[in-house]
Amino acid sequence: MDFAFLEKKLCKFIQDELENTCLKGVVLGLSGGIDSALVATLCKKALGEKVFVLLMPSQFSNKANLKDALKLCEDLKLEHKIINIENILKVFLQNIENPNKIRIGNLSARIRMSLLYDYSAFKNALVVGTSNKSELMLGYGTIYGDLACAFNPIARLYKSEIFKFAKFLGLDEVFIKKAPSADLYEGQSDEGELGFSYEQIDEALKALEANDKSILTRLDPKLLEMIEKRKRQNAFKLELPRFISLDE
Repeated sequence: MDFAFLEKKLCKFIQDELENTCLKGVVLGLSGGIDSALVATLCKKALGEKVFVLLMPSQFSNKANLKDALKLCEDLKLEHKIINIENILKVFLQNIENPNKIRIGNLSARIRMSLLYDYSAFKNALVVGTSNKSELMLGYGTIYGDLACAFNPIARLYKSEIFKFAKFLGLDEVFIKKAPSADLYEGQSDEGELGFSYEQIDEALKALEANDKSILTRLDPKLLEMIEKRKRQNAFKLELPRFISLDE
């Protein structure tokens, strides 16, 4: 992949998305993970001072992620604000029955997106997405949470490509070496939940997209089963709400 061309193309895409509106800038959530760090870097390159970042840790967040996110803000000179969502999340949890880690994670993601859209109105800015192609193909995200956005610069990049692109752009090694995690609850790991590494998942996703039977036949059947199950179960997340036609 020609990463120099990709950088130029994505920066132009970001600029065009903003120019096509009457808005003044973009806003995004910075988690301390590689995806949001990469998007923040691209936005800074494309828009300069027109980037605003929210850091939104909860009581379940890894404190190292906040530290890494803050350092990136300092390195890129990003305007930013820290909003600890612990108290907001506690109010939600007091009013629901038997919350489990999945529900807590979804609530956290939706609280964060609510804050991002509130700040988009406050700052007169577009919300930028940070979900990669691997996550989107699997539906691995929270609808109206981290999957919500006005536009997404990395939506066509597989997770394995994100790592290589980040290295090309010179992101701190801390982001490249960190285990992928949405940081929705303590100890959460993407690859732990999915059961396979992103390298394995991306190889399968690319083969499925190209219908490359020479690769598909040698892959772990459990990997293909996991992918097909997630794609089937989560397809609704990436579709418009269904409705019934009233036309006769």
